[in-house]
Amino acid sequence: MEKEISIPPLDKSIDIIKFNNLISKTVGEKKSYITQQSKSYDEESIIVLLRYQKEYDLNNTQLANEYRLSRNTVAKWKKIYQEKI
Repeated sequence: MEKEISIPPLDKSIDIIKFNNLISKTVGEKKSYITQQSKSYDEESIIVLLRYQKEYDLNNTQLANEYRLSRNTVAKWKKIYQEKI
Protein backbone atom coordinates (compact mmCIF):
# COMPACT_ATOMS: atom_id res chain seq x y z
CA MET A 1 0.00 0.00 0.00
CA GLU A 2 1.41 3.41 -0.98
CA LYS A 3 1.73 6.13 1.59
CA GLU A 4 -0.51 9.15 0.96
CA ILE A 5 0.99 12.60 1.07
CA SER A 6 -1.09 15.58 2.09
CA ILE A 7 -0.31 18.58 -0.07
CA PRO A 8 0.15 21.79 1.92
CA PRO A 9 -0.69 25.20 0.43
CA LEU A 10 2.18 26.24 -1.84
CA ASP A 11 2.13 30.03 -1.67
CA LYS A 12 5.84 30.82 -1.41
CA SER A 13 9.03 29.34 -2.83
CA ILE A 14 9.95 28.04 0.62
CA ASP A 15 6.70 26.04 0.69
CA ILE A 16 7.62 24.45 -2.62
CA ILE A 17 11.12 23.63 -1.34
CA LYS A 18 9.70 21.94 1.76
CA PHE A 19 7.16 20.01 -0.30
CA ASN A 20 9.86 18.89 -2.74
CA ASN A 21 11.95 17.62 0.19
CA LEU A 22 8.91 15.77 1.54
CA ILE A 23 8.34 14.08 -1.82
CA SER A 24 11.98 13.11 -2.29
CA LYS A 25 12.12 11.54 1.19
CA THR A 26 8.89 9.64 0.59
CA VAL A 27 9.81 8.42 -2.90
CA GLY A 28 13.25 7.28 -1.78
CA GLU A 29 15.71 9.79 -3.16
CA LYS A 30 15.03 9.18 -6.85
CA LYS A 31 16.97 11.40 -9.22
CA SER A 32 15.36 14.77 -9.72
CA TYR A 33 14.91 15.86 -13.30
CA ILE A 34 14.53 19.51 -12.33
CA THR A 35 17.67 21.43 -13.22
CA GLN A 36 19.08 24.31 -11.25
CA GLN A 37 18.14 26.65 -14.10
CA SER A 38 14.46 25.89 -13.67
CA LYS A 39 14.44 26.85 -9.99
CA SER A 40 13.69 30.36 -8.78
CA TYR A 41 13.36 31.77 -5.28
CA ASP A 42 11.65 34.87 -3.99
CA GLU A 43 13.45 37.18 -1.58
CA GLU A 44 11.41 36.08 1.43
CA SER A 45 12.25 32.41 0.82
CA ILE A 46 15.94 33.20 0.42
CA ILE A 47 15.95 35.04 3.74
CA VAL A 48 14.16 32.12 5.42
CA LEU A 49 16.84 29.73 4.12
CA LEU A 50 19.68 32.00 5.25
CA ARG A 51 18.15 32.42 8.71
CA TYR A 52 17.77 28.63 8.91
CA GLN A 53 21.47 28.34 8.08
CA LYS A 54 22.38 30.80 10.80
CA GLU A 55 20.05 29.25 13.39
CA TYR A 56 21.42 25.74 12.93
CA ASP A 57 25.01 26.89 12.40
CA LEU A 58 25.33 25.32 8.94
CA ASN A 59 28.04 26.16 6.45
CA ASN A 60 27.23 26.91 2.80
CA THR A 61 27.90 23.34 1.70
CA GLN A 62 25.58 21.84 4.32
CA LEU A 63 22.73 24.22 3.42
CA ALA A 64 23.30 23.62 -0.29
CA ASN A 65 23.19 19.84 0.16
CA GLU A 66 20.06 19.96 2.31
CA TYR A 67 18.09 22.07 -0.17
CA ARG A 68 19.80 20.92 -3.38
CA LEU A 69 21.33 24.29 -4.14
CA SER A 70 24.66 25.37 -5.50
CA ARG A 71 27.23 26.42 -2.91
CA ASN A 72 27.93 29.44 -5.10
CA THR A 73 24.26 30.40 -5.02
CA VAL A 74 24.23 30.28 -1.22
CA ALA A 75 27.39 32.43 -1.07
CA LYS A 76 25.89 34.94 -3.51
CA TRP A 77 22.68 35.14 -1.47
CA LYS A 78 24.66 35.74 1.71
CA LYS A 79 26.47 38.67 0.09
CA ILE A 80 23.27 40.21 -1.25
CA TYR A 81 21.05 39.71 1.81
CA GLN A 82 23.60 39.94 4.64
CA GLU A 83 21.91 42.93 6.30
CA LYS A 84 18.47 41.24 6.25
CA ILE A 85 19.42 38.02 8.03
